Amino acid sequence: MNYPEFTVVVDTREQNPWELKHYTKANKKLDTGDYSIEGYEDILCIERKYSISEFANNMSEKRFINVLERMSKYKYSYIIMEFDFEDILDFPIGTDIPKRVWDKLRISPAYIIKYITDIQMKYNVHVLFCGSPIGAEKMALSIMRRVIEYHGKKQDSI
Repeated sequence: MNYPEFTVVVDTREQNPWELKHYTKANKKLDTGDYSIEGYEDILCIERKYSISEFANNMSEKRFINVLERMSKYKYSYIIMEFDFEDILDFPIGTDIPKRVWDKLRISPAYIIKYITDIQMKYNVHVLFCGSPIGAEKMALSIMRRVIEYHGKKQDSI
């Protein structure tokens, strides 16, 4: 397979980055998101979510609303979920939330679905369910390749 030449920017705060075989990686602090492409940081933002637990926790944080507001300014902005949509329907089953507090939770599957719909409509951020870290990485790389195809490879400054 012929891989386009670009450098994947991985945010310095990303704790367990994708492997990104065949691509050069640059660890840099991104203002928003976990991944982008070098030279395209102003138009591409990819935020990664490991689990429904992580996403549910983020939903209650003011900081996450700030992230969504910043993401809305990008031409291409994505939240890539490393889990299946069905994990939302089963929430809180399969999470690290103790079973004894499930009946006290204020977040329901219906609320999570509404929240995701609001993210897509209000902030124009695409939310993709990829089922696994490998599926999520493949989707992110596909997005990056499309951005390069649509915008052309930026030449390095001399």
